[in-house]
Amino acid sequence: MSSESIDRIMSQFEKLTDEEQNSMTTGLSSHFDKPIQFSATGLAALHPDELGIIGNILNGLILTKEYVPDIRGVYGRLNVTELSRNIFFGRIEES
Repeated sequence: MSSESIDRIMSQFEKLTDEEQNSMTTGLSSHFDKPIQFSATGLAALHPDELGIIGNILNGLILTKEYVPDIRGVYGRLNVTELSRNIFFGRIEES
């Protein structure tokens, strides 16, 4: 992978708390069965497929942290009295 990809992974890793960084390093080291070092030289030593996996995991973790849906707010804005309370089972036939 390019140094741009490694820079992106490092940038994402730095967004994590110390606890999350430790957890990520421990988990990935266990998964890959070798020590993972989040440094430019440590990441450059990894196979491109491994870097892809690490990048995807970091993307997912950061997306999960940054996007917290406002479930209570949305529910409060819903007009639940207009929602159907009946459930029907069966097949819809096309005409």
